[in-house]
Amino acid sequence: MRIVQIALIGAILAGCDSDDAMQPTTDPSEVPQAATVAATPLIAFNPADVEVTVNGEVTWAFQSVPHNVIFEKSGDQPADIPGFNSNTSIGRNFSTAGVFDYECTIHPGMRGRVFVQASGAEQGQGSGSTY
Repeated sequence: MRIVQIALIGAILAGCDSDDAMQPTTDPSEVPQAATVAATPLIAFNPADVEVTVNGEVTWAFQSVPHNVIFEKSGDQPADIPGFNSNTSIGRNFSTAGVFDYECTIHPGMRGRVFVQASGAEQGQGSGSTY
């Protein structure tokens, strides 16, 4: 049992030490138009990173513990979801390609990222912010 635990921890750490893990790898033609992120009682966004296409929507499903969604200011991000939200869902539309980092300011360290990919017809044009 101990060997399995050590192997699992090693596999997790190996996947976390590369910048490639932070880059979206999905073909833009396969990126969904919508995604849902659960803001959980475990003080985590699940999944922490999501991908949508331009004009796609991300919905935050706030569970029993209050959370908010505050975007890192880039000029192209959607409106924040301020306050103490629980037992509700709130969506935001992403009209610009790029990477949008956000956090719950109620719970330090609770962070997420939205990757917005240009749709197939928009590829080749400027893709907005990167990191």
